[in-house]
Amino acid sequence: MGIGRSLIPPRITFNNPDHGRVVARRAGTFFNPECDRCVSVVVGGELIGGVTYQGYTGTSIQMHMAGMADRWATRDFMWVIFDYPFNQLGVERVFGQLVESNTRALEIVEKLGFKRVARVEGVFPTGACIVSTMERADCRWLKIKPRGLSARPEA
Repeated sequence: MGIGRSLIPPRITFNNPDHGRVVARRAGTFFNPECDRCVSVVVGGELIGGVTYQGYTGTSIQMHMAGMADRWATRDFMWVIFDYPFNQLGVERVFGQLVESNTRALEIVEKLGFKRVARVEGVFPTGACIVSTMERADCRWLKIKPRGLSARPEA
């Protein structure tokens, strides 16, 4: 399903444990609803993409992204997923770990503004681990104006 062709507007959801598990599995990791967080995009009741957050340290947090449909990562969604760690949690950096053989994912995170900071051999069976980070000061997504969205989950 292409979100651009849908007449149903996307809905951003927070901390749905089922979504967290699906997004994490698609991203090649695990989701523990007791300590991990998830922000996801739903269209017509169908999960089309999301982000999980793990390993919050006070100054950093790890992000994992996965899409299940075309064009799921809208401009507003991008603002939400970076507002959460940088503004709500107050971290200075977010980071991700990707297998070096996943060149498409590496291209995407670089387009988002992440910078490669390390390469670690022997982490994945199919290649080295690439660690990429984004500093709060470098996050262009915080500068956009979301269209009537709030990243704060409903109580």
